[in-house]
Amino acid sequence: MRVLLSGGASGLGAALLHACMARGDQVTVIDAVPDPQGAPEGPAGGLAWLCHDLGAADPVAWAQLETALVDRGPFDLVVLNAGISATGRFEHIPLADHRQVSRVNLRAPLQLAMVLQHRKALAPGARLVFVASLSCFTGYPGAASYAASKDGLAAFARSLRRPLRQAGVVVQLLCPGPMDTPHAARHAPKRAGRERRMPPERVAKLVLRASPRRFLLLPGTGAHLAALLGRIAPRTMTRIMGRVLFDKLKQQGR
Repeated sequence: MRVLLSGGASGLGAALLHACMARGDQVTVIDAVPDPQGAPEGPAGGLAWLCHDLGAADPVAWAQLETALVDRGPFDLVVLNAGISATGRFEHIPLADHRQVSRVNLRAPLQLAMVLQHRKALAPGARLVFVASLSCFTGYPGAASYAASKDGLAAFARSLRRPLRQAGVVVQLLCPGPMDTPHAARHAPKRAGRERRMPPERVAKLVLRASPRRFLLLPGTGAHLAALLGRIAPRTMTRIMGRVLFDKLKQQGR
Protein backbone atom coordinates (compact mmCIF):
# COMPACT_ATOMS: atom_id res chain seq x y z
CA MET A 1 0.00 0.00 0.00
CA ARG A 2 1.21 3.51 -0.80
CA VAL A 3 0.60 5.92 2.07
CA LEU A 4 1.01 9.69 2.31
CA LEU A 5 1.24 11.34 5.73
CA SER A 6 1.64 14.99 6.59
CA GLY A 7 3.22 15.76 9.95
CA GLY A 8 5.07 12.49 10.53
CA ALA A 9 7.84 13.62 12.85
CA SER A 10 5.95 13.19 16.13
CA GLY A 11 2.61 12.46 17.74
CA LEU A 12 -0.11 10.80 15.69
CA GLY A 13 1.88 11.16 12.46
CA ALA A 14 4.84 9.29 13.93
CA ALA A 15 2.53 6.58 15.28
CA LEU A 16 0.98 6.16 11.84
CA LEU A 17 4.39 6.12 10.20
CA HIS A 18 5.68 3.33 12.45
CA ALA A 19 2.50 1.27 12.03
CA CYS A 20 2.54 1.61 8.24
CA MET A 21 6.24 0.78 7.96
CA ALA A 22 5.77 -2.25 10.23
CA ARG A 23 3.22 -3.71 7.83
CA GLY A 24 5.40 -3.08 4.77
CA ASP A 25 3.74 -0.02 3.26
CA GLN A 26 5.54 2.48 1.06
CA VAL A 27 5.23 5.71 3.02
CA THR A 28 5.76 9.30 1.95
CA VAL A 29 5.99 11.89 4.72
CA ILE A 30 5.60 15.66 4.42
CA ASP A 31 7.04 17.52 7.40
CA ALA A 32 8.83 20.79 8.13
CA VAL A 33 11.29 18.80 10.26
CA PRO A 34 14.16 17.19 8.31
CA ASP A 35 14.30 13.41 8.23
CA PRO A 36 14.62 12.60 11.94
CA GLN A 37 17.14 10.26 13.50
CA GLY A 38 15.66 6.88 14.30
CA ALA A 39 13.06 6.89 11.53
CA PRO A 40 11.62 3.38 11.14
CA GLU A 41 13.25 1.07 8.63
CA GLY A 42 11.36 -0.83 6.01
CA PRO A 43 11.89 -2.27 2.54
CA ALA A 44 14.25 -0.43 0.21
CA GLY A 45 12.54 2.72 -1.00
CA GLY A 46 9.81 2.21 1.56
CA LEU A 47 10.13 5.66 3.12
CA ALA A 48 10.45 9.03 1.41
CA TRP A 49 10.77 12.10 3.63
CA LEU A 50 9.78 15.36 1.96
CA CYS A 51 10.95 18.34 4.02
CA HIS A 52 8.41 21.08 3.35
CA ASP A 53 6.88 23.85 5.47
CA LEU A 54 3.13 23.60 4.87
CA GLY A 55 2.69 27.09 6.30
CA ALA A 56 4.90 28.66 3.65
CA ALA A 57 3.52 30.24 0.50
CA ASP A 58 6.63 29.79 -1.69
CA PRO A 59 5.24 28.68 -5.09
CA VAL A 60 8.56 27.09 -6.10
CA ALA A 61 8.63 24.90 -2.99
CA TRP A 62 5.00 23.88 -3.55
CA ALA A 63 5.73 23.03 -7.20
CA GLN A 64 8.64 20.82 -6.11
CA LEU A 65 6.43 19.11 -3.56
CA GLU A 66 3.75 18.49 -6.18
CA THR A 67 6.28 16.84 -8.50
CA ALA A 68 7.55 14.62 -5.69
CA LEU A 69 4.01 13.54 -4.77
CA VAL A 70 3.17 12.62 -8.35
CA ASP A 71 6.39 10.58 -8.56
CA ARG A 72 5.55 8.67 -5.34
CA GLY A 73 1.86 8.15 -6.05
CA PRO A 74 -0.79 7.20 -6.69
CA PHE A 75 -1.61 6.80 -2.99
CA ASP A 76 -4.01 4.31 -1.47
CA LEU A 77 -4.21 6.12 1.88
CA VAL A 78 -3.64 9.81 2.59
CA VAL A 79 -3.76 11.17 6.15
CA LEU A 80 -3.50 14.95 6.30
CA ASN A 81 -2.46 15.18 9.91
CA ALA A 82 -0.05 18.12 10.20
CA GLY A 83 -1.38 20.79 12.54
CA ILE A 84 -0.34 23.49 14.96
CA SER A 85 -2.08 25.51 17.66
CA ALA A 86 -1.96 28.83 19.47
CA THR A 87 -3.30 28.89 23.03
CA GLY A 88 -4.06 31.64 25.49
CA ARG A 89 -6.18 34.78 25.46
CA PHE A 90 -7.13 35.45 21.84
CA GLU A 91 -6.06 39.10 21.92
CA HIS A 92 -2.70 38.29 23.51
CA ILE A 93 -1.63 35.88 20.76
CA PRO A 94 0.27 37.59 17.90
CA LEU A 95 -1.76 37.95 14.72
CA ALA A 96 1.04 36.19 12.82
CA ASP A 97 0.50 33.10 14.97
CA HIS A 98 -3.25 33.05 14.24
CA ARG A 99 -2.52 33.35 10.53
CA GLN A 100 0.00 30.52 10.63
CA VAL A 101 -2.51 28.24 12.37
CA SER A 102 -4.94 28.87 9.52
CA ARG A 103 -2.28 28.28 6.87
CA VAL A 104 -1.08 24.96 8.26
CA ASN A 105 -4.39 23.54 9.53
CA LEU A 106 -6.75 24.63 6.76
CA ARG A 107 -5.10 26.09 3.68
CA ALA A 108 -2.43 23.40 3.36
CA PRO A 109 -4.83 20.39 3.49
CA LEU A 110 -7.07 22.12 0.96
CA GLN A 111 -4.12 22.71 -1.36
CA LEU A 112 -2.79 19.18 -0.94
CA ALA A 113 -6.20 17.65 -1.65
CA MET A 114 -6.50 19.75 -4.80
CA VAL A 115 -3.03 18.73 -6.00
CA LEU A 116 -3.63 15.04 -5.34
CA GLN A 117 -6.95 14.94 -7.15
CA HIS A 118 -5.95 17.23 -10.02
CA ARG A 119 -2.72 15.32 -10.69
CA LYS A 120 -4.43 11.92 -10.33
CA ALA A 121 -2.20 11.01 -7.39
CA LEU A 122 -5.06 9.22 -5.59
CA ALA A 123 -5.48 5.55 -6.49
CA PRO A 124 -8.94 4.13 -7.24
CA GLY A 125 -10.61 3.37 -3.93
CA ALA A 126 -8.15 5.54 -1.99
CA ARG A 127 -9.02 6.89 1.45
CA LEU A 128 -8.37 10.60 2.10
CA VAL A 129 -8.43 11.26 5.86
CA PHE A 130 -8.56 14.79 7.25
CA VAL A 131 -7.47 15.11 10.89
CA ALA A 132 -9.69 17.63 12.67
CA SER A 133 -10.51 17.72 16.40
CA LEU A 134 -13.27 17.33 18.97
CA SER A 135 -13.32 21.12 18.88
CA CYS A 136 -15.61 20.65 15.85
CA PHE A 137 -18.38 19.76 18.34
CA THR A 138 -17.90 22.57 20.85
CA GLY A 139 -16.58 26.03 21.50
CA TYR A 140 -12.90 25.94 22.43
CA PRO A 141 -12.08 28.91 24.70
CA GLY A 142 -8.33 29.41 24.84
CA ALA A 143 -7.67 28.06 21.35
CA ALA A 144 -10.12 29.98 19.17
CA SER A 145 -8.12 30.16 15.94
CA TYR A 146 -7.23 26.46 16.24
CA ALA A 147 -10.93 25.60 16.59
CA ALA A 148 -11.80 27.84 13.63
CA SER A 149 -9.23 26.14 11.42
CA LYS A 150 -10.42 22.65 12.39
CA ASP A 151 -14.09 23.58 11.91
CA GLY A 152 -13.20 24.87 8.46
CA LEU A 153 -11.37 21.64 7.69
CA ALA A 154 -14.39 19.58 8.81
CA ALA A 155 -16.71 21.60 6.56
CA PHE A 156 -14.29 21.15 3.66
CA ALA A 157 -14.18 17.38 4.20
CA ARG A 158 -17.98 17.14 4.33
CA SER A 159 -18.28 19.22 1.17
CA LEU A 160 -15.66 17.15 -0.67
CA ARG A 161 -17.12 13.79 0.32
CA ARG A 162 -19.70 13.37 -2.44
CA PRO A 163 -17.68 14.78 -5.38
CA LEU A 164 -14.70 12.57 -4.58
CA ARG A 165 -16.90 9.53 -3.98
CA GLN A 166 -18.05 9.92 -7.59
CA ALA A 167 -14.36 9.83 -8.54
CA GLY A 168 -13.82 6.64 -6.52
CA VAL A 169 -12.12 8.25 -3.50
CA VAL A 170 -13.36 7.88 0.09
CA VAL A 171 -13.17 11.01 2.28
CA GLN A 172 -13.08 10.58 6.06
CA LEU A 173 -12.90 12.98 9.01
CA LEU A 174 -10.94 12.04 12.13
CA CYS A 175 -11.86 13.98 15.29
CA PRO A 176 -9.63 12.81 18.13
CA GLY A 177 -9.73 14.10 21.66
CA PRO A 178 -6.60 14.95 23.66
CA MET A 179 -3.69 12.67 22.82
CA ASP A 180 -0.46 12.08 24.69
CA THR A 181 1.74 13.93 22.21
CA PRO A 182 4.45 16.62 22.38
CA HIS A 183 2.01 19.04 20.74
CA ALA A 184 -0.57 18.50 23.49
CA ALA A 185 2.06 18.86 26.19
CA ARG A 186 3.25 22.13 24.67
CA HIS A 187 -0.18 23.76 24.56
CA ALA A 188 -1.96 22.25 27.55
CA PRO A 189 -1.98 23.99 30.93
CA LYS A 190 0.90 23.08 33.21
CA ARG A 191 0.39 19.93 35.27
CA ALA A 192 -2.49 18.83 33.03
CA GLY A 193 -2.95 15.11 33.53
CA ARG A 194 -1.22 13.06 30.81
CA GLU A 195 -2.86 9.91 32.10
CA ARG A 196 -6.21 11.01 30.66
CA ARG A 197 -4.86 11.52 27.15
CA MET A 198 -5.15 8.76 24.59
CA PRO A 199 -1.93 7.19 23.25
CA PRO A 200 -1.52 8.19 19.60
CA GLU A 201 -0.84 4.56 18.74
CA ARG A 202 -4.48 3.73 19.57
CA VAL A 203 -5.71 6.46 17.28
CA ALA A 204 -3.37 5.28 14.52
CA LYS A 205 -4.84 1.77 14.75
CA LEU A 206 -8.35 3.19 14.39
CA VAL A 207 -7.35 5.09 11.25
CA LEU A 208 -5.68 2.10 9.62
CA ARG A 209 -8.54 -0.29 10.44
CA ALA A 210 -11.43 2.08 9.72
CA SER A 211 -14.14 0.91 7.35
CA PRO A 212 -14.34 3.01 4.18
CA ARG A 213 -18.10 3.21 4.80
CA ARG A 214 -17.57 5.47 7.82
CA PHE A 215 -17.13 9.20 7.34
CA LEU A 216 -16.66 10.34 10.94
CA LEU A 217 -13.93 8.63 12.97
CA LEU A 218 -14.14 9.20 16.75
CA PRO A 219 -11.43 7.41 18.76
CA GLY A 220 -12.64 6.02 22.07
CA THR A 221 -15.75 6.22 24.22
CA GLY A 222 -14.76 9.62 25.62
CA ALA A 223 -14.68 11.16 22.15
CA HIS A 224 -18.11 9.74 21.32
CA LEU A 225 -19.58 11.12 24.55
CA ALA A 226 -17.98 14.55 24.05
CA ALA A 227 -19.28 14.75 20.50
CA LEU A 228 -22.77 13.75 21.65
CA LEU A 229 -22.78 16.32 24.46
CA GLY A 230 -21.55 18.97 22.06
CA ARG A 231 -24.53 18.27 19.82
CA ILE A 232 -27.27 18.14 22.45
CA ALA A 233 -25.90 20.65 24.97
CA PRO A 234 -23.40 22.91 23.22
CA ARG A 235 -23.40 25.63 25.90
CA THR A 236 -22.66 23.11 28.64
CA MET A 237 -19.87 21.54 26.61
CA THR A 238 -18.31 24.92 25.88
CA ARG A 239 -18.35 25.81 29.59
CA ILE A 240 -16.60 22.53 30.34
CA MET A 241 -13.95 23.24 27.73
CA GLY A 242 -13.51 26.73 29.14
CA ARG A 243 -12.74 25.29 32.57
CA VAL A 244 -10.47 22.61 31.13
CA LEU A 245 -8.32 24.97 29.05
CA PHE A 246 -9.05 28.70 29.17
CA ASP A 247 -9.49 29.16 32.93
CA LYS A 248 -6.32 27.19 33.69
CA LEU A 249 -4.30 29.08 31.09
CA LYS A 250 -5.59 32.39 32.49
CA GLN A 251 -4.49 31.39 35.99
CA GLN A 252 -1.01 30.78 34.59
CA GLY A 253 -0.95 34.19 32.92
CA ARG A 254 -1.23 32.91 29.37
